[in-house]
Amino acid sequence: MTIKEYITSEDTESALRFLLGASLPLLVSLVLGYNELGLFLFLGCTFVFGIDIPIALPKKLGFMLLSGGLSALLFLVFTQVKAYPLLNAVMLFGVLFVINFLSPFSSNFSIVALLLNLSVMIGLSLAATVPTLSDGLQKAGYLLLGASWYILYALLMHPLQRPRQLRRRLQDCLRLTADYFSMQDGLLHSDRPGDEVLLALTQKQGGILAAHQQIREVLLREPMNITNPETFMGRATHFLANLVDLLELATASVSSLEALPDSPEKEKAKPLLLTLNDSIAAQLLLLEGRLVAGEQAPSTRDHDDAAERALQELTLFLDDQKQSLRGLVQVAESYRLLRRVQRNAEQELRLLRNLRDTLDRREVRLDLPDEGLRRFALRDTIGWNYLRSHLSLQSGFFRYALRMALTATGAYFLAAALGLGNPSWALLTVLVILKPGFSLSRERLAHRTYGTLVGLAAGLAIYYLFRPGLILSLAIFLIAQFGAFSFVKRQYAVTTGFFTIFILFFYSYLQRGFMDAAYYRLLDTLLAAGLCWLAMRFVFPFWELQKLPGDVASALRANHDLLKNVLNQARTGESNVTEYKLYRKTAFLETDDLLSSYRLAQAETPRQTELLGNAQRIALLIYTQLSLITNLGLFLKRNPDYRRLDTRVNNSLQEAMNGIDSLLSQPYLDADEEAADDSEEMSRRQLEIEELLRTDSRQYLPRAYDLFWLESAHKLKVITHKLRKKLNQKPEVTSAD
Repeated sequence: MTIKEYITSEDTESALRFLLGASLPLLVSLVLGYNELGLFLFLGCTFVFGIDIPIALPKKLGFMLLSGGLSALLFLVFTQVKAYPLLNAVMLFGVLFVINFLSPFSSNFSIVALLLNLSVMIGLSLAATVPTLSDGLQKAGYLLLGASWYILYALLMHPLQRPRQLRRRLQDCLRLTADYFSMQDGLLHSDRPGDEVLLALTQKQGGILAAHQQIREVLLREPMNITNPETFMGRATHFLANLVDLLELATASVSSLEALPDSPEKEKAKPLLLTLNDSIAAQLLLLEGRLVAGEQAPSTRDHDDAAERALQELTLFLDDQKQSLRGLVQVAESYRLLRRVQRNAEQELRLLRNLRDTLDRREVRLDLPDEGLRRFALRDTIGWNYLRSHLSLQSGFFRYALRMALTATGAYFLAAALGLGNPSWALLTVLVILKPGFSLSRERLAHRTYGTLVGLAAGLAIYYLFRPGLILSLAIFLIAQFGAFSFVKRQYAVTTGFFTIFILFFYSYLQRGFMDAAYYRLLDTLLAAGLCWLAMRFVFPFWELQKLPGDVASALRANHDLLKNVLNQARTGESNVTEYKLYRKTAFLETDDLLSSYRLAQAETPRQTELLGNAQRIALLIYTQLSLITNLGLFLKRNPDYRRLDTRVNNSLQEAMNGIDSLLSQPYLDADEEAADDSEEMSRRQLEIEELLRTDSRQYLPRAYDLFWLESAHKLKVITHKLRKKLNQKPEVTSAD
């Protein structure tokens, strides 16, 4: 990262915003002589700052109020129960269990959980300075006052932040989508392993989907008109809609490019396909530049012309191929696959024109109503049935909450029993190290340990060089907190180092022993880190590989629901764009969750090659399944009047859907029986199509469409059969070592 990138990054901007907003009441209080009030106002700001993130205003306000209110309440409770060890232990375990059980259900819940964990730690840490209930109520009131001030400050800043936050996310999405198109070139090179290319594509797609979700988070719940193209918010909505459709088209092309056999036809089309992909990627990158520089950015015209020429040449090439299909099965297969890619490319270029028109403020239609768009917003809710399904030791969330509560409570009381000063630091160390997944916990453990060591060394050096007094200690701990927050998403070790410096000079400002603080900070961290290392392996461990079966089922269910929606459209002639896109969104996200879990499992248990290889094939088969289903949905979008599935095609599609149903209900049935073979029927229809083509019959196109549906159904059944065989291979999961 360059200095310019650091200065202009969103994390640095966020840290600076906190420094200004939280230090203002602190400094004013100090000037007026209310030192204690200033510190508690500062802490109150900290308890809501974590929610000052790029989300819609109503959600931000709700989470800030929740975090500020509960943090003050927990602070009050733990200042009062600390004097009663048994009650303190029960309360500490129970509160930490509930907080950390709910935290993995949503990224916003996890932020609130972190802030609530912090309030518990601070309550225990400052309990000695709050001897009575009336003192506790007074301090809790100060915290609420500080939280209220920062909420007001954040609400005033929100309209200023929102355009920059949206623009950054749109830029990220454009750049990632451009990379995805460039990486698709790998599917055309026979010297690269197909699985390697697919895995790289799925990882890049995961980044794109995350960018889509971040844009939805900022955009779709704002209380304003979000479809008016005259406003930046309206243009952002149009951008998002077109980028989501662009990813759908690119994903649909994957199954066709992957299945394309090596042939002279492929080699002739290859330069044109590479030009198309490269031109689309270049246009997306130039559009990213236009979001920043406006009209001063370079024009996309040259790349647009290159893409149009390549598309015209590909279309002419395929038109010529169409005349030479008779009796050549492999040529016919290549033709049909390339034709699908060509039609997808036509729509991709149309979407790029929409993006340019949106930036130029030309009229662009959305195919979703305003109320339909709101349904794509992220909802931070937990259904009771879903919550109840996790109340068992089979749930990774439940095991994580138990592991966290037991380890954190144990660390706190063990540090106290050993006579270590500030045992709440051992508690906090556990709370920030342990995560639901082993891999992330292991990474946090390492970063926390050496970040603390570096921070202690830096803090001691500063202390002996400058011997800071009250004002300099204040300046140092404010600068250190800014540094900690500016790196919190990028490099946790750096954050830990800065936070250690913050703690040391915060204690120096409070005129407590600096060297004692440094000494006990080190011992508490090492004690808690050792307990975390043991807990990760032996206290209700949960490996990512154990999570995979649930993720496989969720991805299959989402693909099944999307296929069901597509078939209902084809059978009834009724199309609901909003419903289709909601099912599509769910299918893409669930498949990405599965692939993300596989990548985490690969990092966590690299030696379990047999199990990981099996998991990889399952994940990629489900990804290919999604690509095939997406092709069916795109077909209906291109041909809205096509509603004539004949009996044979309809039955084959129903068999494909029943196969996925069977995988969900009985995934481990015997897989010896081969998938139903439609080859004879497909050959018969291919001969029929050749005859219709020879006679230039009007029935050619409808029959070709029927063959497309039949081929897709057959491929889906083959994938189901392969999935069943893979699901029957279940080696035991041991450990991360």
